[in-house]
Amino acid sequence: MISTGSERQWAAARAPLWDELAELVDERRRHPKAMDASRIDLLCVRYQQAAADLAVLRSREPRSPLLPRLNDLVVRAHAAVHPSRGGSLRALAGFLWIGYPRLVWDLRRPIVVCASLGIAITLVGFAWAMADPVSAAGFLPPSVRDAAYFKHDPIPAGLMGPEAAGIFTNNILVSFYAFGGGLTLGVLTLYIVYSNAMLLGVLSGVVTHDGFSSEYWSLILPHGLLELSAFAIAGGAGLAVSDAIVRARPEPRSVVLRRQGAKAGLVAAGTVPLLVIAGLIEGFVTPSGLSIPVKLAVGPLTALLLAVYLIRGRPARSGNGGHEPIPEGQANRAANALDG
Repeated sequence: MISTGSERQWAAARAPLWDELAELVDERRRHPKAMDASRIDLLCVRYQQAAADLAVLRSREPRSPLLPRLNDLVVRAHAAVHPSRGGSLRALAGFLWIGYPRLVWDLRRPIVVCASLGIAITLVGFAWAMADPVSAAGFLPPSVRDAAYFKHDPIPAGLMGPEAAGIFTNNILVSFYAFGGGLTLGVLTLYIVYSNAMLLGVLSGVVTHDGFSSEYWSLILPHGLLELSAFAIAGGAGLAVSDAIVRARPEPRSVVLRRQGAKAGLVAAGTVPLLVIAGLIEGFVTPSGLSIPVKLAVGPLTALLLAVYLIRGRPARSGNGGHEPIPEGQANRAANALDG
């Protein structure tokens, strides 16, 4: 650990080099082709020094308030030193392959908070319905209060496509509301988490009160694990935005909100393909004539594949004890490709 006094002395000694690097990065962006070769060489040297400083600070003082600013500088310098020559689709593919899992890993704490809260509320709702199904059923919409007595027959193939489209469109809207709720200091985000989790818990408890229903779970699990994971990711992105609003110091709130909002926005946008897949499963697999064991196996399989994909975002430690920064240019080009 670096003591407060030692950290200040160290930062004061390194600050001129960081300021010079920031000037070189701005110059590189303003005049990418006209920058003198000696200035480019100096940019590379200062970038390597700042990256080493970032690694030292992360390993010795991981809670330092200097970290966000220095990390942002290193990321911008990385984009200036290593400009991409690939197309937008290539950048998007690279971002989805490794950039997105890294962003999710970066926001893992609010995502875990959101997921844990959802699980806890679901269990409370389930316990309430098991103990007093009549009272708990009053929480449910009238259309599903008698779900325990429903019979579900396969729907015609011609209706599966529109059904799937309607499902994932609605779910995408819910996920964006959960993300945008961060601007309400997380109030809307937490309400969406509560309402979805309580609905699932109460409904499951009401249906299960008289005994385990494999048919009910075959309607929930195939798409449910993937869908709920996407909601947790979007909700976690919303909580990250609210955290940036509340705890911005020592940096200006606008700076922190812009940086964290851009990152969280990409994370929330990345839930769209997950929700499309979940909607397709709910529209084509859930109402199909497949056997119940096959349907029940789909949910855990998709959850496992998602976990394997996201765990790739866990950064490998470099030789100096630090983590590689997420290239800003790659994320920006991916965002442009999504917009285009």
